[in-house]
Amino acid sequence: MLQRLLLGLGALSLVACTQAIDPDVERSGLGDFSLDRLVVIVDDPTSSIVSRTVSDAQLKTAVTDAVGARLRRFEGEGSYSIGIKVQGYVLAPPGIPVLFAPRSTLFLSVNAYDSVPQRLNVDTRNLTIWEDAGGDTVVGSGYTQTAQEQLDELADNAAIEIELWLRENEAWFGGASARPENRPAVGTSPENSIGGA
Repeated sequence: MLQRLLLGLGALSLVACTQAIDPDVERSGLGDFSLDRLVVIVDDPTSSIVSRTVSDAQLKTAVTDAVGARLRRFEGEGSYSIGIKVQGYVLAPPGIPVLFAPRSTLFLSVNAYDSVPQRLNVDTRNLTIWEDAGGDTVVGSGYTQTAQEQLDELADNAAIEIELWLRENEAWFGGASARPENRPAVGTSPENSIGGA
């Protein structure tokens, strides 16, 4: 039983980490998106017997702060809301053999809403968020990071994954033409803004 558990934890270390967003893409808008409300629900999330523990308040604060910081930079003319439920987490502890160093993980369900509010996605988006690959995950981040540091890293990665999901569905927010940088300047006709008569 213990051997199967350790083999399962070892398999976690093989999963790819969150990829950074291209800087040019990151600087662009997201249709007419601007964040109105961000609701994060944490209600007795599932964890693992081999996980460090954190409070529901810590989970909610970490996810709210990270996602809010990333999404509130958009300055579109629309008003949208994001709902997130933290379904579970694993924060890798110290004391696991190096060969089976586990990866910290966060499990989220995410929905996007317009100003009505009406849900924009047909199906709830379920995300599995992993800690970054690197030196600390070779030996296990439980040896090199506190539980809060692990959680903050996961929350930052969650924010990136949520932005990537929203960018994949930019049509919900009017598409690229609705981005602030692509809107005509005030008092300028669309034709003149692109060199027309």
